[in-house]
Parts: sequence; structure tokens; C-alpha cells
Amino acid sequence: MNDPASFCVVNGLRITLIHEPEAERAAALFRLSAGSFDEPPAWPGLAHLLEHVLFAGSEGFQQQQRLMAWAPVNGARLNATTLAHHTAWFVEIAPERLSAALERLTDMLARPLLTTEAITAESAAIEAEYQMLQSHGPTLGEAALSRAFAAPHPLHDFHVGSLHHFGDDAVALRQALQAYHQRFFHTGNLELWLSGPQPLTTLKALAEKAASAFPCAAATPADVPLLQFASQRAFVLQSAADQQLQLSFLLDAGDPASLTLLRELLLDKAQDSLLATLRERQLCDDISLLVPYRGPRQSVLSVMFQSPRLAQCAVIEALFRRWLARLPELTLAQLSHYATLTQRRFSQLSALDRLRELALGFAPAKATTALPLPQGLSRLWVSPAASAPVTQAQGFPLRLTAIDWPQPPAQPLPAMRFYSPSSAPAAPPAPIAPPCPLQRFKAAGEPALLLSVQPGQTLCRRTAATFEAALQPAMGAALHGGGELVFSRQDGQWLLRLSGNGALIASTLDRALAALVAPSASSLAYGERLFDRARQADDIAIRCLLAHLPDLLVDASSSTPCWQATFYGGTDKEAATLARSLSRLPGVIEPPKPLPTISPAQSHFVYATTSQDGAALVFCPLTEASSACFTHWQLLAMLFEPHFFQQLRIEANIGYVVSCRFHQTAGQAGLLFALQSPSLRAAELFRHIERFIAGMAETVAGFSAAALEKSLLALQHNAPPAVPKTPQQITAHWRYQQLRLAASAVEPSSEGLQLAYRQLTGDRSCWWFLSNDT
Repeated sequence: MNDPASFCVVNGLRITLIHEPEAERAAALFRLSAGSFDEPPAWPGLAHLLEHVLFAGSEGFQQQQRLMAWAPVNGARLNATTLAHHTAWFVEIAPERLSAALERLTDMLARPLLTTEAITAESAAIEAEYQMLQSHGPTLGEAALSRAFAAPHPLHDFHVGSLHHFGDDAVALRQALQAYHQRFFHTGNLELWLSGPQPLTTLKALAEKAASAFPCAAATPADVPLLQFASQRAFVLQSAADQQLQLSFLLDAGDPASLTLLRELLLDKAQDSLLATLRERQLCDDISLLVPYRGPRQSVLSVMFQSPRLAQCAVIEALFRRWLARLPELTLAQLSHYATLTQRRFSQLSALDRLRELALGFAPAKATTALPLPQGLSRLWVSPAASAPVTQAQGFPLRLTAIDWPQPPAQPLPAMRFYSPSSAPAAPPAPIAPPCPLQRFKAAGEPALLLSVQPGQTLCRRTAATFEAALQPAMGAALHGGGELVFSRQDGQWLLRLSGNGALIASTLDRALAALVAPSASSLAYGERLFDRARQADDIAIRCLLAHLPDLLVDASSSTPCWQATFYGGTDKEAATLARSLSRLPGVIEPPKPLPTISPAQSHFVYATTSQDGAALVFCPLTEASSACFTHWQLLAMLFEPHFFQQLRIEANIGYVVSCRFHQTAGQAGLLFALQSPSLRAAELFRHIERFIAGMAETVAGFSAAALEKSLLALQHNAPPAVPKTPQQITAHWRYQQLRLAASAVEPSSEGLQLAYRQLTGDRSCWWFLSNDT
């Protein structure tokens, strides 16, 4: 990615432009320097509510032309987020449609309608979200953290919003929203970020046009008191979430990239790193870095350690403190190396996610980036086994209590070290073994090897967990060598993706296969913990159902993993070496097979969830494995999505989760409908979905040729390229290949769309119904 070109236009709107000549997507992001901490005390949740209501329509774009309804039909991604001192709205789309998307995004921020109907609907949606968050582990953890800081401070206040706090006076609520909008939405408080392949002059012209829509005014700096730790800083939270240790610190405001560099060091999986040391001693399974609060003068930094027992927390803290104390020992070469890793990780994000990272605080680091200096310390242990009374924090009921923190045992601490750059790894000797079947595809970028379970089959979850655990050191080595090794579940299929230069792929594969064939004792123990965690129900009901769906679509009768191997790019010699090395892979490698057809064995599958909300999921797979069917069903999904949201989220106020989209999982593709409601049970949610599908006949029949052409252009931009260049494009190409679609000479048409609708509604017996109650 090129360095950003930043400037201020005449009326004061701050602009950041990023020219990416090779980008296939463009993105826009508005960041407002106001958030939850800026809302009036009488209206908790007002900033969050306004973030929602702005999507409901503006003076220039209403109904199906507003951004929320226009985006899915035009192949766009969009979202928004409300933080303590910032709010952001963002969209990603094909470059030639950036102007139209930005025009809608600008108008909804500058000239919102703020109708009472939209306010009422979004208030109900936020109430559903608030009810859902009361059992959401990360939200409860953030609420518990607030108790470690001295009051009064806005960090202690309720900011999500609820019907109780919004009240019954819709007129007064609308006036409060208008006043908040008038106070903050001007050029002094806004910043616009644009990225895309367009020349900088084109991006600048788009930005200047957007800037002219807002009134010019000076910035309104927030007057926020500094956070200070309370006298009590150690707590235990009883939660259904997995056991965690959260160590939190205060940081003075500094270079945001310093947190990115610290995160890269924390996530290092190389031998003798902090994470590898903790895993080897079975003290912790994973580490993550969070920033629960970011203010104008200071931030709160939290380091999360997953799965420790309370007795282990003091040892983990002692190791972490020793690790922090060694950070100043990093050489310039080491800092440069880790900074390069942040840049590589950043470059692999989507256009939209790159803007989010830049605008919201995780910019890629440079060799000169200074590491942050944490101040103070609070401790929070989260465990379902804890016992604590109910208390209130940030408006949420918590089982939280103060505790005396255990002292670390008197024992020597193990040595830890940071990675030092060295020469590229030498390729292992060519194996003497018969070659395995290896599918080949062209690729323009660095080569990549993909190993995946055959579509329609599965990998035992315990085996998958053991593989994931055993591969961790090889993942760290690949990253430091300039490549990447990832083992994850993609669309319900386990996928190992290894990329880099030819020598790195060969050496990393050799190391990975050795670990899979003979995993260490610590890897086996770690794998068992990963397996136990995978069986835990998600605290958001609809996610739990989505996790179960791919298991229904596969044949689980085989105990031997059946793999397929695909090599993108590379030379014939490299391919031949890999084909022979793969003979050591546990299981059988076979050429691609036709996808088996698996029909529902029963009419309805029920899975219990920790959430008390009603949740229902309906998956309608393609009725034939052809490219024509695939394209027309994608068009159906684009047509359905805004209507589904409008009818069930806006008009019917079903709940916070209302989703209709084209979905691929376990080698099958189709339409996915998902609803989660705090007030309705599954049976009623299923009826809503079926009534919606049945009621779309007239809309499908009236889909014009012009609308069809526009939707087809959006699909073309979302399709994987024939010759992929990046790891993301390679994965997208692999995903499409898993469907085993027969090529079709049928051109997309309105008649084909109506046929797809008849196929969808013609046989309800092939639909998959999942819910969390009967």
C-alpha cells in the first residue's frame, strides 16, 4: 500500500487519500470526533442510536436508494461503530461505484431525515441488542474492567442504550438527536478517508465534493477527566465464557502504530516467545490485545490470556512483567523485522478493513515506532467456575467481586527471547516417495499450497484441534520467514494454506508434517483444550446455529481424513517436490471428487444455546450444481437482502439479528435466512421467513433488465479472478472450486431469475431448519 496523502480542504474537513493502483475495491470512511462519552447525561445511548438512525434515509436518498438498501444490490459492504470519543461509518465497493456510494454516505451524515418512525424502529433494535449483550462475554468483561478505575468518570456510565433510557416521548428523543447532530456534524469534527485505484486527483475531487455538504465550524474538543486506577484493582467475574486473565494498563496518548507493534510482539508464535513459553508450560492457550478505551489523552490497554486457572495467573503475570521489561533490549534490526510483519498483516486486509485500522488506531508500524509504556495494572480473572454476587457495572448485571490476588510461587522463570532475522530457510532434501495427486492453478503472486478436506466430508473436531495445536510453531516460523501458514475452518471446511517463496513453502511443509505425524505432549494437551473450547456454545444464539450448520451438510461416517491438495503458481519442480512430501500427511490425498448430495434427515434441528433469545436459521441450498444456477441464486440473494431487512428489522421490529444473504458452507451454496429475537420463539420466526420468501414472487417478476445488468456488474466484481494474485484471491478461487459447478452457456436473465425463484420455492423438503427451541 502506498503512503497516505493527507491534507485539509478549504472548509476544514480533514482528508486522508490512499492511492492503490492494483486494488480491486475502493473504500470510504467518515470518522466523527464524538462518541458515547459526548452524549447528554439525560440520554444514555443517544450516540449509538444516532449511528443506527442515520442509515434510515436522508434528504437526497430514501427508500431503496438509501445506502443501507442500495449497498447489497450494488455489491457493497458497509457498517458503522460507536466508540467512546469517535463514531465511524464506512463502505467498500467496486471502484467505479465509489462516487455513488460516497454521495449516499455523505448525504446520510449531512442531511438525515431522523423520522420518528425510524427512531422508534432503531430504538427497538438497540433494546434487542442490549438484551443480547447481557450474556455476551466480551461486553461483560469490559463492564467489569470499569470497576478498576476511580469514579466519577464516563467510563462507568451506561452507553449502549435501551427503551427504558430512551423513554416514551418520541418527539423529545428526536429533538435530542437533532441537537446532537447539529452540535457535532461539521467539518471541524469530521475526517474522511478514501482509498482505491483511482488517481489521487480523482479521489481528491470526490473528497472535496463530500466536504461541501457539511457546515464549516471549528473543532469542539472534548473535556474528559483523566482516568485513575481505584484502590481495588483485582476482581473475579463469573461468566459462561472460557477462563481468561485480563491484565489492564493505562497508556498516555502516543503513536497508534505503537500498539500495532506491541500486538505483533505479543502474537509471536516463534520458539521461546512469550506465547510459546506459556503454551509449553500449559499456562495459557492464546494472547490477544484489546483497547477497551481510547481517549484524547490516554487509553486503556488490556492483554487477555486465555484459559488459565486462578492459581496460574500470578505466574503468568510474573512472566509477562519480565517480558515487558525486556522490550527495551530489542535491536533496531528486530524492531524493523516486527514492523515489517505488521505491514504484511495490514496489506492482507480488505480495503475497508485497512481504512478501519488506520482510522481507529492500528496503523502498521515502522522501524522507528516507539513501543508504548504501560502504567499501573488491574487484574480480572473470568471463569464459569467462579462464585460472585450480582452487582451493576456500565448498566449490566454482573456476577463480580473483589479478590485478593495470589502471589507467584518462588521459582525461577524460564528464559524468553525475541526473534532475530536470519537468512532464508534452506529447502529440505527432495523426498523419495510416490507423488500425491496435486491440482494446479496459475497465480500471479507468490505461490501457495492449499490442503483441505474433500467437500462433503469432515475432519473430526478433536483431530482438527490437535492439528491446529501442533502447527503453531510452524506458523510462527513461516511468518518470520516472510510467508504464512494458516489452518482454519473456511465455510465449514478445514483448510491449511501455506504461502511464500518456494524454499519457504518446502521447509515449512516439512516442519508442519513432522509436527502432525508426531505431535508433542504439550501440543496434544493444547489440542484437547481447543477441542473442549470448540464444543462450548456461543453466547450469541444465531452464531451457535451457524456453527452447527456445516456439520449437517457432510458425511461424517469416514474416520480417515480424505484430503485434496492444490498448488497455486510455483514451478513444476516445486510442485513435484511438494507432491512427494505430501505422502507423509496423515490421511489420504485424492483428486477432486463430485460433491455428494446430502438432504435433511429430519424437518427441524434443535440446538440449545446459552442465550434466551429465540433464534432461527433456514438454509436453502442450490437445486443444481451449475454456474447458471449459482449466478441466478446470487442475484436472488441481492434482491432479497434489502427487502428482508426492511420488512423484518424496520417494519416488524423482529430483533437485532436480521440477515438474508448468499452463503457457502461445507461445499454447498444457497440462500441463508437468520433471525434472532428477544420476544419471539423459533416457530414464529420460521413463519416470518417462509412468509417473506412466498411474498417475493411479485418483486422477482418485476425485476427490470436495467436492475439485472447493474446487479450482474456487482457480481462480476465480487467473483474471484481467473489468475489470483493475493492470498485472499487464492482463497476466494479455492472457495469457488469447492462447489464443483458445471459450466453453463446460459446467460443470466430475468427469466433465469424467475426460474431460480421457482426452484427455491418448489421443494421445501430440501431446506435446512435450525433453531434453539422447538
